[in-house]
Amino acid sequence: MQRRQFIATLIAGLGAATSNSALAQAALGGALSPAPASGAAIAGQTYAVLNTPAPAAGGKMEVLEFFSYGCPHCHEFAEPFERWSKKQKDIVVRRVPVTFGRPQWVVLGRLFYTIQLMKLPSLDAAAFAAIHQQGRMLYDDQAVLQWAASQPGVDANKFKEVYFSQEVTNAMKKADAMAVSYQIDAVPSIIVGGRYKMLQQRGMNFTDLLANTDAVIKLARQAQK
Repeated sequence: MQRRQFIATLIAGLGAATSNSALAQAALGGALSPAPASGAAIAGQTYAVLNTPAPAAGGKMEVLEFFSYGCPHCHEFAEPFERWSKKQKDIVVRRVPVTFGRPQWVVLGRLFYTIQLMKLPSLDAAAFAAIHQQGRMLYDDQAVLQWAASQPGVDANKFKEVYFSQEVTNAMKKADAMAVSYQIDAVPSIIVGGRYKMLQQRGMNFTDLLANTDAVIKLARQAQK
């Protein structure tokens, strides 16, 4: 989802589009030319090289997914990306919440880091489901805290403490800085090795995106030799 499309997308309900929909994929910020074959690493088509590469995390290859719980396409992408992530070896896979300066998405970013710090993985899928399937408006602090308190196994007081902690605030500042550094203007977006930004084109689906990501990972590994 692109910044300028946020309100229009929310109103139009594009979240109903499936992950195989060309319309949903075109909204991810890609070009409109015909898509190349799946599993390809083609500069300018399936990836772009960033002007200012970032260093690897601890010397390992890193793959970042920039996302928001408020993004319908991120909701559709969450499950296939999680399956893909579990198959990766010797790669650091991280997710980074994007706010684009929207107060509502700042709330969702704090929710994400609270879930991570408290090690409540079941709440990740639950947050997506609450917003996109149940119609919960988790866009202010009180709504998030009330929702979290209703979830099984959640200590409401501890959750509130972590949610408002300086640790979460610092994580959000870092996430915003990363989004700027990596020139993120749409979500979901994938960055490989701190250098390669995955691109989407009309006709691509999430399977294509992840296959292309695999190809770019191989390219990045070769470039490191």
